[in-house]
Amino acid sequence: MKNQKGFTLIELLLVLAIIGIISAIAIPALLGQRARARDKGAQDNAVNLISDAVSSYDRASEAGIAPANGGALWTLMTVTTAPFTGPTAPQVLTAKNPWAGTAGAPNNAYNPMGALGATDDATVRALGGALGQVQSGFLAPTAAAGGTPGAAGAVGTAVQLNATFKDGGGIDRSVFIKLGSID
Repeated sequence: MKNQKGFTLIELLLVLAIIGIISAIAIPALLGQRARARDKGAQDNAVNLISDAVSSYDRASEAGIAPANGGALWTLMTVTTAPFTGPTAPQVLTAKNPWAGTAGAPNNAYNPMGALGATDDATVRALGGALGQVQSGFLAPTAAAGGTPGAAGAVGTAVQLNATFKDGGGIDRSVFIKLGSID
């Protein structure tokens, strides 16, 4: 019996304690990673919608179509007739809300936002956007009058995130806002 080899009970308990400590540190960090990835996906949807809207506005302008304020640009973006057919149709409108899981149609990720200028979190949340749902708005450029240059238009998106972040002014925000200009 003197030649038996193996681990003592103390050694086994020590290894189990070390594994327990490591898992207590690692598991909470890994669980938060899914939420951060969903927030990043929602931000990416908002940014991509801006670039798709600007490109759709440019195509509409080239075709002689002048969208008005509000949801008119989004209506143009979903049209399946010329000049918006085939590969030129914006693909971002089919993006899924990362917080909705597998439920809902792809287009449920976007709702037209009535007015730009909603820059505080409470106002954007009051617009009815669910977590991860991109709210969007469009302000058409004004035409030149009497030789003076017209004002540029704008496209804006806002999305409610799960986590808070500090904006450029050091204020805690939970709504990501992105604006783009249209000439």
